[in-house]
Amino acid sequence: HYFIQSNLRMWEDFNLLLQAKSKDFVLKVCHESMNETKSPESLDTISSTLECSDEQTRSLLANLEKFITTVIQRELTTAEEIAALFPEDFHKSLGSLLTKITVEMLPTWRKSLKESQVSLPKLSSFSWSVSTQQQDTSNTPLCFLNLNIKHKSGMQSVNAHLTKESLGSLVAGLKQIKGQINQLTSS
Repeated sequence: HYFIQSNLRMWEDFNLLLQAKSKDFVLKVCHESMNETKSPESLDTISSTLECSDEQTRSLLANLEKFITTVIQRELTTAEEIAALFPEDFHKSLGSLLTKITVEMLPTWRKSLKESQVSLPKLSSFSWSVSTQQQDTSNTPLCFLNLNIKHKSGMQSVNAHLTKESLGSLVAGLKQIKGQINQLTSS
């Protein structure tokens, strides 16, 4: 129960939700905690409804986000798994409500969190051919490499012309990368 012990402030902040006038308002606060940009109007509404300071509201939202993110990162999916995160002496009905909201909203929040992550481009496909360059009188063979790379914003095509030497360097580098990956996966 390291999570419980290391987050005593979180549970204190969650107790502010006992001032909420409805379950829907608690849901609204949970939603707001997962918004990337917290609107000043929402902060004001939450503060006045829960009768707490803006600082306490920001702390509550940050701790709700931390709680929900922990559930997502630990891949918890059942009410029992989520409820186990709460301390034994935590308010039972509030714990049940937060568990129920989390279970219901988990797919939406998981998708939102995934979409907001920065992701690296991924190789979608590639093609290659070997030919001599028409303009070059030396008839040096070249490898024409076409990489199709998928970005978050769409596809991009990257073309490269490689000499025998540069292709050798590329292959040697890829072999080193493969060796390092093999070492990591066999550990």
